[in-house]
Amino acid sequence: MTPMQAIVAGTSNAADLLDLSDEVGTLGAGKRADIVIAKGDPLEDITVLSDPENVVVVVKDGHVYKDTDGLLGDGPAAGR
Repeated sequence: MTPMQAIVAGTSNAADLLDLSDEVGTLGAGKRADIVIAKGDPLEDITVLSDPENVVVVVKDGHVYKDTDGLLGDGPAAGR
């Protein structure tokens, strides 16, 4: 399984399997936002996602839990 296949399996394919693809699994207007932004390219090395030092943004259900580099700024999207 390639890194992209692993990411798709854990996101959109899982949402389809659980019949939740209207709510989760991909990014889109009206969907619950779960986002992870990491330093590095997970398509080249998926293990960058497993090291907490590499994870700079975590958003779960639209709430920002981590934004170490201030990537989301101070606007409403920052959830602060």
